Amino acid sequence: MAFEPVQSYTRVRLSDVVSDQIKALIAKGELSPGDRLPAERELAARLSVSRASLREALVRLEADHYIASEGRGGFVVANLTTQIVSNPLTELVLQRPSACIDVLELRLALESRATELATQRATESDLDTIRQAFEALRDHTLRPEHGTIAGLDARFHMAIAQATHNFAIIHVMNGLHGLLQESMRSAHRLVNYDHNVELQLLDQHQAIFDNIMHRDAEGARQAAERHLGYVRTLYQRHNAAQQGQI
Repeated sequence: MAFEPVQSYTRVRLSDVVSDQIKALIAKGELSPGDRLPAERELAARLSVSRASLREALVRLEADHYIASEGRGGFVVANLTTQIVSNPLTELVLQRPSACIDVLELRLALESRATELATQRATESDLDTIRQAFEALRDHTLRPEHGTIAGLDARFHMAIAQATHNFAIIHVMNGLHGLLQESMRSAHRLVNYDHNVELQLLDQHQAIFDNIMHRDAEGARQAAERHLGYVRTLYQRHNAAQQGQI
């Protein structure tokens, strides 16, 4: 992350300049949700400001929900949409499981485009992260280990979102992380972790992964749409069965 020394002759308060610089790094995607800021002493030195000015900037950024304090001390970049979007929606999904179909429609609109962009923009480092996430998901599906599969499913999709290098998509997807995990957990519970269905889901993830690795943006988008469409069909059949329609 490229922190720039602050010019001491500025007429603007140093804490404001520091705050604006950190916001700009977040906006450019150089600081992503969950990234840890350097220790206070190191960051003050890199910015060429006093620790008092830095501390004032950090307090303001935390109050405005750009960063969050961490248990071990220090700060991490916050998920900008978590408090206003993800937490309330996750609570509603828990109260009304049928709302999972609505969540899937949101995911279909957002993730199909994100998958296309990630295929076009992913760096080699991004591809390595996506590969590691997919391999972990594949290995746990083949074992299988039910307790961790939803989290690994979410990790794979989040790695793709990160590879878009799109500030808005990254923050929305990270902010929706809890909602995505609950959606995926519900999907796996819905089929009672049926191994044949889990293998079909794995094949769909494999298709997404292969198309990304081959830089086939259109193929990756279509694979994501087929995957999410399949999961939506599972929910629709389940809801219809509960209502005695089939």
